[in-house]
Amino acid sequence: MDAQPHRDPPETNPDPPSPSVDPSVSNDDLTGQLMSRRVAWWSFTILFGMTLLDYMDRNVLSAVLLNLTADVESGGLGLTNEQGGSLVAVFLVSYSVISPLMSWAGDRYRRSRLLFIGVATWSLATVACGFAQSYEQLIVARCFLGFGEATYGCIAPTLLIDLFPRTFRSRLMSLFYLAMPLGGALGITIGGAVASRYGWSWAFLVVGAPGLAIAFLALLLPDPPRGAGDGLSAENLARAALRRAGWSDYLALFTNRSYVKSVLGMAFYTFAIGGLLVWMPKFLTATRGLDQGRATLMLGAITCVAAILGMALGGWLSDKLALTRPGALFVVPGVAMLLAIPFVILGLFAQSLPLMTLGIFAAEVLMFVNTGPCNAAIANVVMPHLRAVSFGVSVFFIHFLGDIWSPVLMGRLADHFGTAEAMATPTGRWLSWIGATPTLKFGSTTGAAENLLAGLLIVLPALLVSGLVLLSGARDLKRDTQKVQDRLRSAG
Repeated sequence: MDAQPHRDPPETNPDPPSPSVDPSVSNDDLTGQLMSRRVAWWSFTILFGMTLLDYMDRNVLSAVLLNLTADVESGGLGLTNEQGGSLVAVFLVSYSVISPLMSWAGDRYRRSRLLFIGVATWSLATVACGFAQSYEQLIVARCFLGFGEATYGCIAPTLLIDLFPRTFRSRLMSLFYLAMPLGGALGITIGGAVASRYGWSWAFLVVGAPGLAIAFLALLLPDPPRGAGDGLSAENLARAALRRAGWSDYLALFTNRSYVKSVLGMAFYTFAIGGLLVWMPKFLTATRGLDQGRATLMLGAITCVAAILGMALGGWLSDKLALTRPGALFVVPGVAMLLAIPFVILGLFAQSLPLMTLGIFAAEVLMFVNTGPCNAAIANVVMPHLRAVSFGVSVFFIHFLGDIWSPVLMGRLADHFGTAEAMATPTGRWLSWIGATPTLKFGSTTGAAENLLAGLLIVLPALLVSGLVLLSGARDLKRDTQKVQDRLRSAG
């Protein structure tokens, strides 16, 4: 590799996106320690593309829930809204349970080979969904989707963290995780267009097949030393490479206040955004009367633009403020979560398309601010030999406390408050008073009703809790970040 040693940029310069090392180390010692800027960005591009496909495969289900919950006579599988939500939940359970195990492997074994296994597995699982003939077969395929994505999701960010310097970390995470909403938007848009024209099975086949070819690119990725992005000397980097985490290290994660609050803040944010992205396409069609193709195209476009703006704003503003105020990595997303609440209300209750679009767009921009700063905070307060596990554990709790439950709960509430009996209760009367009334279930041949708006309202308390938790953690972040840097400089 054509690595060139150079100094870490001064803390006042926020813009150097190339690897950084101790200037006292010779060129020979640096061989294999750090990757060149060209290799780092080439690796970023490959991983970004894989994450894009990852979230396309994960979110195409949202585009076809309308079809899957239609009666068999209408070309669907006759699923209930609760069963539709459970297809999301079973994937997330599998994803979350496998994540700590695969992240443990990611701290010990060659990461590029593990990434190949992950990408190939989730792509095969998505194709299998296209051939499913029953709810049970979809459940099995979605379980394997979770296994593949867990293998990839916990390992890819740790590889990038070792390829780029710490001062670029929040922007790096924002850029990388931009592939999540973009992939989700593409999955919804492409899936909806294909499903409306050729049927729901083809939607899974079209988004799943490309990953089978892309998986082989993982084998070409470099695997830099763990901790290379923290600017360690060759001696300390070698010591860090020999360290292996034990049970005491894993348990210490739960006493790391900044780590815990970052995970909790992201969990409640994920509860909100996960449920919204699953049910909003059907809400726009079944409740607001938009054509399926138009609804998925609109939501996909909104999500793409909102993600670019929100993640760019979150990464840039957090990195800039964190130079002098480390707690900004929590303050910026915390404030954004609270500001998103009135826009969610506008998006759900507005009757005109322009106001509805404005509300959804502004809410998504503010919610996407969360991703880069919170993941950068985790990397900053955890030692390099623990980072894959820390991401794996965070994935487990983020999803088990977040979007495993929200799609199912929203679907169950939509079914429950679609009945006259439920709407006659005090809660039902309150829902009627605010305008959350039942509508005819799309594709129903029996006149069944549903109340998707009632289900989506649980997004609001989740955003409130997320914002308050993150703001409460700002004071701990400076201390926990400095503690890690002191340990790296003293012992590796």
